[in-house]
Amino acid sequence: MFNDLIASLASPTAYRRFAGEKPVRCAAYVAVLSLIFVTALAVAIKIRLAPLFDETFDWLKTSMPSVTFSAGKVTSAALVATRVEHPRIKQVALMIDTNRTDPVTVQQLGEAKVLAYLTANAMYLSRDGRVEIFDLSKSADKTVTIDAGSYRDMEKAFNWVFYPLVLMIFFGLFCVSLSFFGLLYGLAGLLVASMTGADLTFSALFRMALHAQTAAVFLRAADALSPVRIPKGSLISLALSATTLILAIRAAGKPQAEPPAPAA
Repeated sequence: MFNDLIASLASPTAYRRFAGEKPVRCAAYVAVLSLIFVTALAVAIKIRLAPLFDETFDWLKTSMPSVTFSAGKVTSAALVATRVEHPRIKQVALMIDTNRTDPVTVQQLGEAKVLAYLTANAMYLSRDGRVEIFDLSKSADKTVTIDAGSYRDMEKAFNWVFYPLVLMIFFGLFCVSLSFFGLLYGLAGLLVASMTGADLTFSALFRMALHAQTAAVFLRAADALSPVRIPKGSLISLALSATTLILAIRAAGKPQAEPPAPAA
């Protein structure tokens, strides 16, 4: 596959071979391209998002008072109303007042500058200028305590589930994206082939289009790793793929040179 990557980038004549590839090898190549992008995405997530997630769980473990839900009543280790604010994302804040049973209005949420308000019998969430209420007075009789140990377990589960799940989802989506754009480029390739006189079927053009997106995949991977977005990255990706496919069609449409006849 490494040789195919190099050939896709540097050798238009290699597209003669790509045009006749078996479906299994084409699918494997799409998987390799998707893996390249997902690997770059994993590094980007590790660098940019993982520290924020770690900081959030540390904040929950050290700053959030323990809360107990039992028989429709909420109690907390905080004896007075306590406002808890995220250390980095200041707009993420919660008020805990388990001595209160009165309803909380949207104005009170705004005055407290919190997104959520937990009382002895309900959770109030601020959403789009209105209050969403979760009645906790009808909760099960089973006692549930959320404390630092709970957040520690949540962090372990998050690390085990979130990162692999996100990468698997993006891997699948990227495979679909490459195939979808391969279809579009293949359709456009029919027009180019008719203009250049290249005798290529749509299936051959589709396989060529999958390989023609190689440079664009590396550009997207670089964009994911870059601290700033590449200006007009989508337009550049489109231009790279289209140009590569046009050159490939012209190269694949040329008759192969006849080997020299043996000397008499």
